[in-house]
Amino acid sequence: MPSDIDPLPSAGARTGPACTRRTAGHTPHRATILLCHTGALSEWRSVFVLGVHDGVVTLADGDQLMRFRNHAPEVFARAVEEAGEEAHLNTRFGYLFLASWPREPEAVFSLSPADRPFPACG
Repeated sequence: MPSDIDPLPSAGARTGPACTRRTAGHTPHRATILLCHTGALSEWRSVFVLGVHDGVVTLADGDQLMRFRNHAPEVFARAVEEAGEEAHLNTRFGYLFLASWPREPEAVFSLSPADRPFPACG
């Protein structure tokens, strides 16, 4: 059975405590980032980040609101402050790319649906 723990950090790893868990909502994996860009255009949504409250990230896709979790909501909120609220969500993998990516390699985040159990960082 494959492990969701990656012993090697990704390029552009964030500062602070290292998270090596590769499940949804944790540290993005560089291979999955590449897979996002080889998929169909239908797998992408232009969204706006409305904010982070109590660890839950709220995105707006037109009139639809979507809620997710990320292992480092404070890092996510700071990145949105710096990059702006415009982003692109890859619906196949649940990866959110802020407008400053690829210029800022840390501007990609893995998201997990807010209503699912969320494991602690590994």
